[in-house]
Amino acid sequence: MTKNKNNTDFKYDVTIVGAGPAGLGVGIILEKLGINYIILEKNSIGSSFRKWPKETRFISPSFTGNFFKMVDLNAITPDTSPAFYLRTEHPTGTDYAKYLVSISEFFELNVKTRVNVKKIEKNEKSFIIKTNNKDYKSKFVIWAAGEYQYPKKESFKGYEHCTHYSQVKSFSDLEGEKKVVIGSYESGFDAAVNLSELGKKVLLLDSSDYLHLVNSDSSYSLSPFTRDRIENAMNDIHYHKKTSVKEVKFENNQYTIKTSNNKTFNSKTKPINCTGFATSLTLVEDLFDFDEGYPLLNDFDESQKTKNLFLVGPQVKHGSALFCFIYKYRQRFAIVAEKIAKTKKIGQEKLKDVIQEYKDYNFYLEDLSCCDDECVC
Repeated sequence: MTKNKNNTDFKYDVTIVGAGPAGLGVGIILEKLGINYIILEKNSIGSSFRKWPKETRFISPSFTGNFFKMVDLNAITPDTSPAFYLRTEHPTGTDYAKYLVSISEFFELNVKTRVNVKKIEKNEKSFIIKTNNKDYKSKFVIWAAGEYQYPKKESFKGYEHCTHYSQVKSFSDLEGEKKVVIGSYESGFDAAVNLSELGKKVLLLDSSDYLHLVNSDSSYSLSPFTRDRIENAMNDIHYHKKTSVKEVKFENNQYTIKTSNNKTFNSKTKPINCTGFATSLTLVEDLFDFDEGYPLLNDFDESQKTKNLFLVGPQVKHGSALFCFIYKYRQRFAIVAEKIAKTKKIGQEKLKDVIQEYKDYNFYLEDLSCCDDECVC
């Protein structure tokens, strides 16, 4: 039990919402710093990854380079490696969930599962985190809920006639020799490639032109892993760029897809909706200000609107720097933890040692000017 200067009791100094890589990653630093915290998870540790289609794999490669201070891109701590633990370069969602569980057990993290956060209220002294079974009270909140559990289904009229990517347990379960995939980027191309590998013909409707868009920032351009797979599958994929879907209808025993450029496509089976995922921040949107859909944060990833509310994970954005992959947003864990530790007046020697470890292994990105550079070749 801790107390603030106004003698208000807190069972926990910090409440972290979400036990995915973001929540566990920042929780590990708080654990090392000796800060009193709890992680609340509405399902189980890594549950979103277990919901991935069976065939889907990480697009970022895992490789054990920790010994040379080049940490595995999918690791959430400087001293672990999914490649070493899982013995694979591109883990499945189920694989990665096993890694997250093992991390939680090794660091003995304080995780409470089956706790569904309904609402967060802020008063002058603290946050009240209202859940399905009890209220939690803390001085700080770190929002670390992910995106996969919030599919963006309503991107066009008639979306209910489609199967969203997040609803696919295995692409081998989908019937029909010809399939329509709506939306591209990573999930759309992943769906198309996996269907191709099952011997199916695919009509891929891309509202942009991701196949030919090249950017050195993987937040805005297809990964090399995806491009390699596409190259081997293009004979089975009929690709339509800049073809945005307006409506899907089900009539006369078939699905009719109408596009903004006045094209019409028909399918005997349900189209697959790959228009992406929304954000968990809708649950706490009153505690953030937004610009073009992204929350406004200060230099410590704290809400500009609500003091002591921090954000970690794929929704973090500063300028054009989007931290939407694990190897990006993990570089901000220590920024958040350090800010909280200084407020809690954690011993300087301990704080210095922990933060230095993260700096040494490139888990501490403070200067964001580097994020504006393009690779020279």
